[in-house]
Amino acid sequence: MHLIISCLILLLLIIPVNGLSADYIWPTNAPRLLSGTFGETRSSHFHSGIDIKTWARGGYECYAPADGYIERVVISPSGYGKALYIRLDDDRIVVFAHLDSFRGRLASWILGEQQRTKKVFINKRFEPGEFSVRKGDLVALSGHSGTVVPHIHFELRDSSNYPINPLLNGFSIDDKVPPEPVEIAFIPLTPETRVNGSKEGLIFPLREEGKQKYVIGDTVYVQGTVGVSLKAWDKGNYPHNRNGVYSITLYHNGREIFESRFDRLDWNQTHWMHEDRHYRLAYEGNGVFYTLYSFNSTQDMSFYRNGSKGHLEITEGIHNLVIQVRDANGNRSGVQVILKGKEAYGQVVHADRDDDNIIVTIDSLFAEREPDADLLIERYNPYGFKEANVQRALSTAVNNRLKLKANRDENYVLSIKAIPPFRPATQPYLFYQFSPEEHPGPELEIIPRHFSSGLMFEILSNRVLPSSMQISLEGDSCLPLTCEIVDVNRALTSIIPPDVFEKYHSLKIYEYRHHEWNSIWNISPVIIRSENRKSFRSADDKLGVIIPENTFFRDVVSWIQTEKSGETPEGGEFVSDLYSLHPMDQPLHGSISIALRTDPTWPWHEETGLYRSNGDGKWSLVQADPEEERDYYRASIKTCGTFALLRDYAPPVIEKSFPDNGGRYSLKDLKRAWCEVSDNLSGIDPYKADVTLNGIWMVYYYNAPTKVFTMDFPSRLTPGDHTITWKIWDKAGHEQKKIIKFTLID
Repeated sequence: MHLIISCLILLLLIIPVNGLSADYIWPTNAPRLLSGTFGETRSSHFHSGIDIKTWARGGYECYAPADGYIERVVISPSGYGKALYIRLDDDRIVVFAHLDSFRGRLASWILGEQQRTKKVFINKRFEPGEFSVRKGDLVALSGHSGTVVPHIHFELRDSSNYPINPLLNGFSIDDKVPPEPVEIAFIPLTPETRVNGSKEGLIFPLREEGKQKYVIGDTVYVQGTVGVSLKAWDKGNYPHNRNGVYSITLYHNGREIFESRFDRLDWNQTHWMHEDRHYRLAYEGNGVFYTLYSFNSTQDMSFYRNGSKGHLEITEGIHNLVIQVRDANGNRSGVQVILKGKEAYGQVVHADRDDDNIIVTIDSLFAEREPDADLLIERYNPYGFKEANVQRALSTAVNNRLKLKANRDENYVLSIKAIPPFRPATQPYLFYQFSPEEHPGPELEIIPRHFSSGLMFEILSNRVLPSSMQISLEGDSCLPLTCEIVDVNRALTSIIPPDVFEKYHSLKIYEYRHHEWNSIWNISPVIIRSENRKSFRSADDKLGVIIPENTFFRDVVSWIQTEKSGETPEGGEFVSDLYSLHPMDQPLHGSISIALRTDPTWPWHEETGLYRSNGDGKWSLVQADPEEERDYYRASIKTCGTFALLRDYAPPVIEKSFPDNGGRYSLKDLKRAWCEVSDNLSGIDPYKADVTLNGIWMVYYYNAPTKVFTMDFPSRLTPGDHTITWKIWDKAGHEQKKIIKFTLID
């Protein structure tokens, strides 16, 4: 069987990649080295082009790759920055983005239009013949407008304006380096699924074994239906790159069951990137994983090439997985994984006190099946610190019972789990030898985690998990939920299907202390069916939420948590409580409408806005102005999160600038002025800035990612004294002004 799989991998590695070509020239004098590939991950969409490496420098020449005409020019403070669209004679479109400047007659037209309108940001379309170009014409210089690191973003689009892969259509590169698979994740697709006994799934590192072949190095035990996600990158022709791969194909027992291949993108699907790249894994800090399975809502994606959903139903026995990973040049790597369909062990040990002994009882069926297993017994104090551990062979047990000496007066917790020689360790069993009332209570952190089949709650404790903890769904009746201990300070509930939440209006976690039950955490869940519209409010009736149909990719559970505002941001103040809209670990297919009530008599509405938390005490503005009656701030949001009303009462700050005040400069060396700015809350308003040179309005550019304003000096600037005045506003209407006086010499 292993020989067959190895031959299959070898066969996959020699099949060529078919692509189209065209009579284009390479679009720049920068070398054919890439820092980004077609279809890879961006913040909320697929990358629709290639990024050509410019070694973090600007000024590389950009050429028309064939005859055509300039169809559109865009100048924006973010996104593509300064971008140029050329319609070629074959009716395809090429796009250059993040440019520093334009060349030829177009540059003169843009400058004249900006000076005429006193508006620096442009989005203009042209008719054929207005700005014709020939193959090889210099049309722009590269830069980093709209981004941080200088590079050339280059796109090729078909006649219908859909992005197609440039590397397969006339803009090839020299690349002989195969992609590198890094990690593989097995994701439960049903509540009953287990991966090595875990209901939450597991991530395994991959190691290279032989040329272009990667393995886990151990058997993975699976019970139920799983999906596979793969972390992989394409280093291409530059060893420090970690670019996206072109294609991934999944085979189960020699049969192809899933393939994604990035030849073309559909604009209507580009925001589905969070479905193709596993959103929850990324949200939890695990990086970018390609999802090698689909659902009914995602099967029609243009880059999926196989009608199968890719769901792996693992039955009893051995299963062989092969994953082929390709780049656009035909370089391939293979991943081989052996899965074993086997029912997971349940709780196999139990402990009771007998005078000064603790009697550990081992399940007889487990002892019969795994006679070579060990028992790992770890001792913790009630505060969660491990004090000792011992590993005993199962064969030392008498009649499947193991006797441990114990001191009745000591306080401790034993973690007992079985370790089979060829299978993963069982879940730990905790034996408590202390009264919870004698020690400080733990701080519990509740982490909701959505899976395709429902919602699981992860419970973390800063001490040993309390023995008296209970969790239940409550409504007209009470539904206790089981908790599975996975560590001395970590437990998981079962995966709860969304339908269950229709019968219960709250979820609560209790701990019994000092002879009474205390509610530690509770929510009021709302089931969101993907095909239905839903609206609801926070408990205090101040935050309203409207979720249109098809906003989520599948049915989810949502809720609003309200808490008092914490530390006030510098230069601002909270005007409301904090409202956290869940689920935060699930992507949106559409937009959610939210409205946060405010006091119409509040005197600082012009400085107040609706903000989203970015974590670490940072906030970003979502909506600056309330509706006309000033009783609500309304916004459309693309992700769930934490929201609040804040007042921004501090002006922006000009951190650095050039030229320096009082400086003396050579006329030939002074080409561009700049200033670096910052703002505490609302952010810089790039459309309101005003830059003058000797009292004359000047064309400027603001690069939002770097927070830098620039101004090009006119070519006929004369020697002598000159004055630049920078006037900068934030989105709350606060102004900052800086006057720079400098001298030019021959």
